[in-house]
Amino acid sequence: MNRLFGNNVVKIEAPQDRSELKFVVLENDTDFDTNNVRFFNSDNSPITIDFSHLSIEMIFDPERGSMSLGEFEYVKSIDNGFEVFGDFGIIWVYCDSSSPKL
Repeated sequence: MNRLFGNNVVKIEAPQDRSELKFVVLENDTDFDTNNVRFFNSDNSPITIDFSHLSIEMIFDPERGSMSLGEFEYVKSIDNGFEVFGDFGIIWVYCDSSSPKL
């Protein structure tokens, strides 16, 4: 997952059943290769999501000449979950698994 830090997010998805929180992150801006970063419970139970200063908007990056939801800056383990930080804000995901592994 560390190799995705600093890359642009093009989609954030949380299904109604709260089975996962998924970020689609560009691996390579020139080829539009993406990687899914998922947070979920290994027993398929619903996850809990909380956030601070959430701001989801299209951002133009003049250096890359592309639009995105901003950078996927870091993920760190917290009690009972993960803290996800990026240009979109801070999201706390309370679950036991991530893919790729942190």
